[in-house]
Amino acid sequence: MESWIPLDTRKEQILKAVVADFTATGVPVGSHALALHLATWSAATIRNELATLVEVGYLLQPHTSAGRVPSDRGYRYYVDYLMQEEGLPGGVRRQLEPRLAVMPADIEGVLELAAQVLAVAVDALSIVTGPLARRVAVKHLDLVSLDPGHALLILVLDGNVIRQHPMALSREADQEELSRLASGLNAEIVGLDGAQIESSQSSHPVHPLRSEVVADIAAFLHSVESREDTLIVHDGVRNLLHQPEFGDVQRLAQVLELVEEERVLGELLAAAFEEAGSGSDRGVAAGGAPTGRPVTVVIGTESGISQLTGCSLVLTTYRAGEGRGGTVGVLGPTRMPYSQVAPRVRFVADRVGEAVTRVLS
Repeated sequence: MESWIPLDTRKEQILKAVVADFTATGVPVGSHALALHLATWSAATIRNELATLVEVGYLLQPHTSAGRVPSDRGYRYYVDYLMQEEGLPGGVRRQLEPRLAVMPADIEGVLELAAQVLAVAVDALSIVTGPLARRVAVKHLDLVSLDPGHALLILVLDGNVIRQHPMALSREADQEELSRLASGLNAEIVGLDGAQIESSQSSHPVHPLRSEVVADIAAFLHSVESREDTLIVHDGVRNLLHQPEFGDVQRLAQVLELVEEERVLGELLAAAFEEAGSGSDRGVAAGGAPTGRPVTVVIGTESGISQLTGCSLVLTTYRAGEGRGGTVGVLGPTRMPYSQVAPRVRFVADRVGEAVTRVLS
């Protein structure tokens, strides 16, 4: 666990003021600007304290004659010990509630709507993942002929999540034959998970293609259950363009590539889900946060992902029944108004959990 250098009250107030000023302006903060807000101390005293905060690694000085900006370590100290999380303003609540009052009747629709609403609420990139579970069952399947040697497998899973992918057939089959096979399989495997499907035995004469279709379905369900196919929905890419940190096209492209590729990001979000479930407090905004769903803040290099250097993730989880749930979060620059973002993320997560629970029930 990282060792923190404790700060006295004056240094804490100065660090907090630097974070607030830099978050609002994006401009390095100097001692004279701080002296206007912190009238208790002179500019010279503040300048000395700023130098100390740079020495202990909580602030950075981009240039010799420039002001200071928070480091990742400084943001972490601020989030964990100094931040007073704001309540959700009434105006924001009135903006969010009507849009979240009537949710779609399918999982993907719920996630897409939640991502859209959250992106607007925080002016950043929103991320919502589908519910993870140890068991995923089939609700319906279909087989569509693409050509005599290939078929499209369409699966409807718990929560009305639809997945489809092409598969090569070991022998040619037309649509009529594939429809008969799909009808027989629907009678056999609906309600079963991957392990149960693998061990299922047909009570009817075995179709020549049955074993390979069943194996394909079981393998796909295992990938879902092992989170290799975690559903991730995001919105608000355009919001990043408002931030000067993403003015560099190459920098923006790196972040978008990570978001679109999904695998690495999915692993990070799944880890956040597991940590929340195990009661870990890594990254939790504990400094004055109101009681309720914990919010995790992953700052800059803490993610271990090079593309996210200079970015932060504000994440929380939602629950949708026993052992099921997902992650709701925001990706933006480390210069993020964490005290405002956290309650918005929590509010949307609560609504997502309620909606997903209804879909799955």
